[in-house]
Amino acid sequence: MAFTGDLEDLPIVDVIQLMHSTRNSGILHVNGKRGESQFVFKNGYIVGASHLNNGIRIGDILVAHGAISEAVLQEALGIQHTPGTPRRPLIVTLLDWGMVEEQQAYAALKALIELTLVEVLTWRKGTFTLDAKDEVASDEFKYYPDEIEREINVDVQSILMDALCMFDEKMRDGELTLEEEDTVAEVGITADLLGLDDLDNLERKIPGVYQGLEDTAATTKTESAPPRQVSVVRRLNEFLAVLPELKTATEIADGVLQFTATIFDRALTLVVRPNGLFAEKSIGIAQVREEGIAPALGFELLLKESSLLQQSATSGLFYCGPTDDAVKSQLQDKFGAPTDPTILLLPVKRFGRSIFIVYADFGNEAKAEVPVEILEMMIDQVAEALEYAGV
Repeated sequence: MAFTGDLEDLPIVDVIQLMHSTRNSGILHVNGKRGESQFVFKNGYIVGASHLNNGIRIGDILVAHGAISEAVLQEALGIQHTPGTPRRPLIVTLLDWGMVEEQQAYAALKALIELTLVEVLTWRKGTFTLDAKDEVASDEFKYYPDEIEREINVDVQSILMDALCMFDEKMRDGELTLEEEDTVAEVGITADLLGLDDLDNLERKIPGVYQGLEDTAATTKTESAPPRQVSVVRRLNEFLAVLPELKTATEIADGVLQFTATIFDRALTLVVRPNGLFAEKSIGIAQVREEGIAPALGFELLLKESSLLQQSATSGLFYCGPTDDAVKSQLQDKFGAPTDPTILLLPVKRFGRSIFIVYADFGNEAKAEVPVEILEMMIDQVAEALEYAGV
């Protein structure tokens, strides 16, 4: 899976939060005028980073702070390149060979991630690509995050708070400036500029520096339809934050319906029954979408052989594309066909079996881009929540 976006539309902090919330592994590539930086994730934790064009490397940080000598660094790099040696990051190699203390390795990795993140936060423009399975080049050496058996990992919430606080402090003191719209700053961010000369200060815990990272558990189960101008990634992060609080299938279904309505103009929950589907609550169909979730529509649908609805109900087909005759006759004839024929059928499963489907379309609105990868991430998390809740 690859998910690509623009930094102007999707804040990088939201994307990093999403990787953490969904416990995904992979590499986040961030590209700007100055070059490329990377963040490496395993099961939602950051296990590595590549500072702008490898301008600052983990080995350099360890040597600079006396954690290892230059000779030890070169020895470890030699081990990495030994034919037949499993591909592992430098930190893992140093730990496995007893060349560095784990606490020192953690401090150095945390510093590198903070440096990389603060650099990216100064970029006004750029793009990112999120690869769920990819190879990483680190210290002229490639490895795959899913194949790392041992790693030093850094908690995402903690690192984001610390990096954002550092960014605010440097901006306030005039030590950093945002990238100009049409020019590249002549001086890049360096270790000295960000205070890397004092690793202990990078270990601090500083609460409340970024409102978007505050506990969203208090945000809640509202019945209104959320506005669509907020980034879909941030909306998903907010939904995933409250998902553990939803204890019944009805609450979870309403949450999925509301999230889907942040992307589409109309959305409807269809409960899967032995002989067909039952039309439950909706947004933008029985009443204007600004009024939020409407009561159950209350009609039943029989599943037609080989129809999109039948495939979604029986085999869990996730579908986004042109409608078919069954959807037109069984659904759209009841509440009106959308201007654009694109529909979404989003099956939510428990123990591999579809228990409800969210149907959605663009109503009278123009067709917009559908973030299929985001929707797939969401239903995977919802399936886990249903199994955990035992509903």
